[in-house]
Amino acid sequence: MSILRLSLGDFFSKQCLKLNLIPFAVSFIAFVLMSVFLYEFLFDYFISFVSTSSFSFISWLYSFAFIQILSDILSFFLALFVITILSLFLALLLTAFLSPFIVSFVNSKHYQYESKEAVSNFKVIGIFLFVFLKFFLALILCLFFIFVPFLNMLLLHIAFYYLFHKSLILDVSSIVLDKQNFLAFYSQTKPLEFKFSTLCFYILSLVPFFGLFLQSFFVIFLAHLLYQRILGLECKKG
Repeated sequence: MSILRLSLGDFFSKQCLKLNLIPFAVSFIAFVLMSVFLYEFLFDYFISFVSTSSFSFISWLYSFAFIQILSDILSFFLALFVITILSLFLALLLTAFLSPFIVSFVNSKHYQYESKEAVSNFKVIGIFLFVFLKFFLALILCLFFIFVPFLNMLLLHIAFYYLFHKSLILDVSSIVLDKQNFLAFYSQTKPLEFKFSTLCFYILSLVPFFGLFLQSFFVIFLAHLLYQRILGLECKKG
């Protein structure tokens, strides 16, 4: 709870709110634009499929008003899911460019920790590419179950959570930790606190707009967690 309290205090500080404004504004605009175009694309595609379908049963079924309403609802929720995921990772990408400033703010305010040797950017990029490859392969496997209700969404969320978790942990830990601590941390099984935290962050991020606003908070919280749990530092100033 102390880390949560510290993180909330840092997140609502004037400096962090200004940093958070950029990824939130860009992601919000992208969310709105994608909402309009993707929904129209899905709806128009479905209408085109029905009108040109060689199966008279499908055309007959779509003549009922409640089926048309149902298709509208399904198109909306499918578009919402895709848009939420895309805007989430856009916000995550934009926040990654601001993470060094956010972590520096947390460090200078609470810990004053001096890293001995910074982690190489090439090392970070190499790890991320390997993570993305595994995510891509998992996503392909998920497509085999795309028409299985409930299971399809569960598998998709597992794949996207994996990418979200790995990307966020990689981003923050490569900034907070020095090279030796980073390699030791990344090669071992992550403590449950980290997995539970990123799972909560992912669930929050699925709420439209809410997740876009909280990206810098996720970075702040993980930074505190790394400083205290991995480096064993105590907060010098609350």
